[in-house]
Amino acid sequence: MTNVEHWPIIDGDDIQSRHGFRVALLNDFEAVGYGIPVLGPHDVVALNDVPVQPKAPKVVMGPGTGLGAAQLMWDTGLNAYKVWPGEGAHATFAPRGWKQRSLARFVTSRSGHCEIEEVACGSGLELIYEFLQSDEAANRPDLLKHRTKKVVKEISAAALDGSDPLAVEAVDLMFAIVGAEAGAMALRCLAKGGVYIAGGITPKLLPRVKAGSLLEGFLMRAGREPFHKLLTQTPLFVITNEHVGAMGAREVAKSLLLKHQ
Repeated sequence: MTNVEHWPIIDGDDIQSRHGFRVALLNDFEAVGYGIPVLGPHDVVALNDVPVQPKAPKVVMGPGTGLGAAQLMWDTGLNAYKVWPGEGAHATFAPRGWKQRSLARFVTSRSGHCEIEEVACGSGLELIYEFLQSDEAANRPDLLKHRTKKVVKEISAAALDGSDPLAVEAVDLMFAIVGAEAGAMALRCLAKGGVYIAGGITPKLLPRVKAGSLLEGFLMRAGREPFHKLLTQTPLFVITNEHVGAMGAREVAKSLLLKHQ
């Protein structure tokens, strides 16, 4: 596990042989991926409301404790989607614009490297808020005269009620980064089946999501026109059902039972 050290090895085959039942080990976004095909219209909010192409690749990603991601590919043998987990969130952050480039330098100066997850998750939101306060107070006197350290819940609350302009800016900047990475993932596999933003943070900040920074990041308007056009034709959703991971694990468990019969 990438963010957990000193854990013993968890061996699904060993558990299966010890207890006599079939075992599948999934990471969190692999489970979320298997939950996507069973979501209903009430479980998602469309940000780019265009038709979903049947059996086309799908992408799921989203910020929470970290930044999870997975891809879904149609398996003709199974007549269902197969989820391919990955660790793309640990790739190097590709900033857009001068402010994101400054953020990348801010993070790199501390850790020697800036990966996407570091600026696109709960702790990343705290880091972005801290970065925005690193400017000279004279440049933004009304915003920086009372510098404070805030945790993700405080930043989120202040962004939602508008009481702290820096919190609003931090949330919007994080969602622009998430949107850009979602667009990149969509291009990598031509995800005409839809891009789904999950994770614990996004549904709680839905009013800021609807303000548009995530969708703008996704659409890549400043990029090459053919790829911008492709993204405008790619569905983009936010998953609002917090049980999607459990739903996906249930689907995998059902498939194990069917194989056992």
